[in-house]
Amino acid sequence: MTFECTTLDEEVLERCREIGRADILVGIPSFRNAETIAHVVRAAAEGMVRYFPDLRPVLVNSDGGSEDCTCEVVEQTPVPPQVEKVITPYRGLPGKGSAFHAIFEIAVLLKAKVGIVVDSDLRSITPEWIKLLGEPIWRDSYGFVAPYYIRHKYDGTITNCLAYPLNQVLYGRRIRQPIGGDFGFSGALALVYSNMDVWRTDIAKFGIDIWMTTTALAEGFRVCQAAMGVKIHDIKDPGSDLGSMFTQVASTIFMLMKEYEVKWMAVEGSVPTRVFGEIQHVEPTPIEINVENLIDHFLVGWSEYQDIWRKVMEPTNFREVRNAVLSGKTMRFTFPNQLWVRITYDFAVAYNFLDSYSQREIVEALVPLYCARTADFTIKTRNMTTFEAEQLVLQGADEFELMKPYLVERWKREKARKLSEERSRTYP
Repeated sequence: MTFECTTLDEEVLERCREIGRADILVGIPSFRNAETIAHVVRAAAEGMVRYFPDLRPVLVNSDGGSEDCTCEVVEQTPVPPQVEKVITPYRGLPGKGSAFHAIFEIAVLLKAKVGIVVDSDLRSITPEWIKLLGEPIWRDSYGFVAPYYIRHKYDGTITNCLAYPLNQVLYGRRIRQPIGGDFGFSGALALVYSNMDVWRTDIAKFGIDIWMTTTALAEGFRVCQAAMGVKIHDIKDPGSDLGSMFTQVASTIFMLMKEYEVKWMAVEGSVPTRVFGEIQHVEPTPIEINVENLIDHFLVGWSEYQDIWRKVMEPTNFREVRNAVLSGKTMRFTFPNQLWVRITYDFAVAYNFLDSYSQREIVEALVPLYCARTADFTIKTRNMTTFEAEQLVLQGADEFELMKPYLVERWKREKARKLSEERSRTYP
């Protein structure tokens, strides 16, 4: 596979030529992380030297134009003398995907055998994280290592209700954190990622994590997980920060469904994914979610998106949503997971085959329903431990799997309808 660098300045290319090659590379994407990135740099550098003493280590900071001295902090943070640093701005769309692209291109240029990416806002990272994410690549020839965190029951709601269950049902692998942010990758996978034509799309923003996991699976790379313990990072209430993350993650999953249709249509059931390291069973720091705010988003969504919902959903599902709206105006709000599963499948089909609305409008119309599902989960698990709530998440993913025939039937029906319409326009 040929490779053409597209993101790096000549100064960075010259720095790569000076270094020559790397055996192991840790990339840290950043944007205004001056307060936390020094700790990440120290842990990453120490991890490479301690656990991979015979490998040539390089640390890459790919920064999005921080004005808070993030790059200066990386430059000034002391690391062992054998650790080379590359500090580069990234080009392209604002977002972590563009930062990852620069890291992948540097990994390819340096012919790195083992690549690792860690978030720049991590407070819980230790040098052992580098071992856990890198060793399966180096020792066991895995292509991609996803993180396995212990997270509070209300941390990672997009993962819990969308990314994790859909990844399980579509690609047949139970990967608990498919949009985790910290991961390991082989040099061969870095080359595949670098050459794919997604870096000028919305995937290069928040959709990049699920894109990488899905691509690794669908392209046949060996995938495993690494037990990272408790993840401590900057957390946002899903009711107060809905923004673009949900829409970009959902859009990426739905888009990849069309690209890899042949693969997921053939998948039956799911299997566990190997976990390296010891899974800890501890109770993370509590997180508060504003349930009333989530329900309000849902009720406002009924007013704003009712027409889209009626067009996208099967009639029975629409009627159940209307009932949920009525319950949202009382103290007995409920939004069952089975309803959420069918709605998610309705929207996945509509995203790919419905012409009445744009794909962006369709995904944005799903956000209030995600709020409703998150509110229902929060209410049901209010008095549960994180471990107890986790069992509900796993059961919810299994329900996605059991209801896959609903998705397949709707997908085939709408695909046939669209093909028929296209033929009638071509041959009136």
